[in-house]
Amino acid sequence: MMKKNKKAVVLGGGGHFGIAWELGYLRGLEEGGLPIREADIFVGTSAGSQASVIVTSDKDWDLIWKEQIEKEITEITPISDEKMGELFKTFENIAQTAHSAEEWITAEAEISKQTKAFITNQERLDMLKERYGSGQASWNNKLRIVATSIEDINRKVFDETSNVDIYTALQASAALQGVWPSVEINGKHFFDGGSFSMENPDLVNDADKMIVLSTGLPVAVPYKLDELLTQLEEKGTQTTLVLPSEKVMNILKAFHYNTVEAKMRPTVADAAREQGRADAPFIKKNW
Repeated sequence: MMKKNKKAVVLGGGGHFGIAWELGYLRGLEEGGLPIREADIFVGTSAGSQASVIVTSDKDWDLIWKEQIEKEITEITPISDEKMGELFKTFENIAQTAHSAEEWITAEAEISKQTKAFITNQERLDMLKERYGSGQASWNNKLRIVATSIEDINRKVFDETSNVDIYTALQASAALQGVWPSVEINGKHFFDGGSFSMENPDLVNDADKMIVLSTGLPVAVPYKLDELLTQLEEKGTQTTLVLPSEKVMNILKAFHYNTVEAKMRPTVADAAREQGRADAPFIKKNW
């Protein structure tokens, strides 16, 4: 296994909630004295893919905060609180009835196939460009974005060598089945990278140290995070898992756990920033 004294940051899925928490927490770490943006690898899944593109850009934290947290997001919420609750119940039913990981992910893929677009593909791409803010998002050698292939029932990691438009990769990684339709890339269809794992830390095999930001949402997935982290530890990777604070989770609760509600971004990010500053001394010891 390749080990080159690299450090990885793994950012999990979780809608607008996940983006706001991850950006807030990472800024808090930096304010606490940990230069987390200097990490060698950033792996993003779903919402985490969007956060990773922003964090690995050359934008400073004040601009990121202005564009991602302070700016009012006016995009339409794609699913109601009620429908989101029903979707989570569907996911739970799949988890209880699937006899294997492949059967589980295949069932998720079927939901993706049946998900209809409520805006055009171009409008969705424009939405992601608007989310990114000023300038043009671009690949860099730190960035890895995870999606799931419907045809292969397997994960795909997009990076700067994949010859895929970065916004298309983001669209694929965040195509949550039941909310957003799948995305066609080079003849195959991709949906949410969180269908295997909300974080996918095991896709990193070239880092010695890893920080995993998991939103800890009550969504069952075929591959449990604690088991994946144990496997990494056994292979020699030092891992640190971070979950949202109770204060952060109470904000999500107030929004009825609808993670794709953009209005929660400012309060979540502020609480996350506070959490990151508080955690920084401990994280630095392991980093």
